[in-house]
Amino acid sequence: MTFRDYITRYEFIGRNAEIDYGPIDNQRKVNGKIIFETKNTISLANDFKKYIIPKKTIQRLGLIFKDEICIMNGSMILGRPEDRLIK
Repeated sequence: MTFRDYITRYEFIGRNAEIDYGPIDNQRKVNGKIIFETKNTISLANDFKKYIIPKKTIQRLGLIFKDEICIMNGSMILGRPEDRLIK
């Protein structure tokens, strides 16, 4: 198994992320640092603003881990973070 197979088992808080979210006809892109994560949302902050984004609306989540950019869908990370770490 490679590192990408285990990416969902890592902690996301404190990581830089690029998130594309929203409906396809009105998609938005946000860059920043993940500051909080709940069962259904991810909180992201950049220099200007804080965002609370529902995980179901995330089309693409890009995270940087160990000099690799890992891209995943929001449905891959649904659920409580502490349960995701145990799986």
